[in-house]
Amino acid sequence: MPKKKYRETHVNRETKENRAIENQSHGVIDGTHATQDFPPLATPVNSLPAAAQIALAEKDNKNVLFTLARALKAHEATVKRRLTRDDLDAAFSQWWIQAQLQLPPNPDFDEWRLAFLDTWSKVKSPLGSDQLVGAIHRADTRPLPLQAKRYTSKPISRLVAVCYHLQRFGGASPMYLSVRDAARVLEIKDLTRASRILYGLVQDEVLSIIEKGKPGGKLATRFRYRSLGDEDPSAPRPSDVAASTGSNPVLAIERR
Repeated sequence: MPKKKYRETHVNRETKENRAIENQSHGVIDGTHATQDFPPLATPVNSLPAAAQIALAEKDNKNVLFTLARALKAHEATVKRRLTRDDLDAAFSQWWIQAQLQLPPNPDFDEWRLAFLDTWSKVKSPLGSDQLVGAIHRADTRPLPLQAKRYTSKPISRLVAVCYHLQRFGGASPMYLSVRDAARVLEIKDLTRASRILYGLVQDEVLSIIEKGKPGGKLATRFRYRSLGDEDPSAPRPSDVAASTGSNPVLAIERR
């Protein structure tokens, strides 16, 4: 693609994404969810066959059903309505007709269909959505969750709020958050410092580690925000603890 054409396409995409975020901040429903708990960005998918074609382009059989489910979530966002069970069956059938040649020998239709329905029930974000962007936007524009109010440090409060919204996006599923992304939220460049703060939140019982990422691996550590929907307003602030002990654990974390 010529550089000029690429730049124009990139600018147009950024404009659309920024407009989507702005619309949500003003309460405009984008059709992905009535409570606006899904990320605001998604790849336009105008039809069920289009979703099937996106999945057919996925060459890794381990990810193909996940890709199909996320493409269909993006279709919901595009057409501004929830898909019915008939829609899901139709989309799977359209994908299956062409996908059999790409699957292992003698694929079982019913087994793959049931696996797709299970995958669909677990997928929360549409294809093309950037959950971190959406979580940062909500953290910066909405009231702080109770756990975030525990901290006197604004960057740390912001990180806790981002974790809260990431968990909202994921529902019951764990969330991914890398140290590099934590540093981005904290607006610092020191990854060691960001790591200490992030994993300090585990020790502070704000987050739980579900599965630790492997060095050099593609997936970050999976966390769970521990008090989603059940935050305790009586939880002591670290600054209150510091006042009674003569120390400030938040500042101690920040100075590392």
